[in-house]
Amino acid sequence: MNPGTKTRRHSRKLRCFLAGLRSIGADKRAVTAIEFAMILPFMLILLIGMEEVTGTLDHDRKVSRIANSVADLVAQGQTVTPADLKAMLDIGGKIIDPYPDTNLETIVASVTFDDEGTPAVDWSYSSKGGSAWPEGSKPPIELPETVAAPNSSIVLAQANLKYVPTFSGMFTTYFSRDSSIDLSDSYYLRPRLTDTVKCPAC
Repeated sequence: MNPGTKTRRHSRKLRCFLAGLRSIGADKRAVTAIEFAMILPFMLILLIGMEEVTGTLDHDRKVSRIANSVADLVAQGQTVTPADLKAMLDIGGKIIDPYPDTNLETIVASVTFDDEGTPAVDWSYSSKGGSAWPEGSKPPIELPETVAAPNSSIVLAQANLKYVPTFSGMFTTYFSRDSSIDLSDSYYLRPRLTDTVKCPAC
């Protein structure tokens, strides 16, 4: 065999091998898939975080609207009954729709201030049924001094919701986190047609 032929054969194989390496290095078809696999966990975490934040803000806005609407409805009356209050408090389920109202409680009360501006509950009613705050007691809500006018009355509405985020059960093995978020808001309005809204049967 001619030694030159053998040398040329090895040289041709070496060139083919080097050309194969260059083609592999120049092939970009798998780069996108690798980058996507690396970014996917961060994208999922970002998506879950956005869903939890927007869901919480949406529920918080609805809770505020429920308290405002109930206070406004009761403040337009002169005398109310438990049946009237139940119908008014049922608006909470309509406002929070399409979310469930299982963990929602709405409380409405009439609060009167004495000569010194000390508040006392005249009556109260809860969407869960019955009185929520004892008659004559101080409401368990901090009221601003501008509202506590002596010898006056207000209608006070409070909405409370225990919100459970969609992904609340995820990552609990790795991170310590609460499974629910307590949302609450209160509104108070002066009676429109009378000094004090009465509820004799409450």
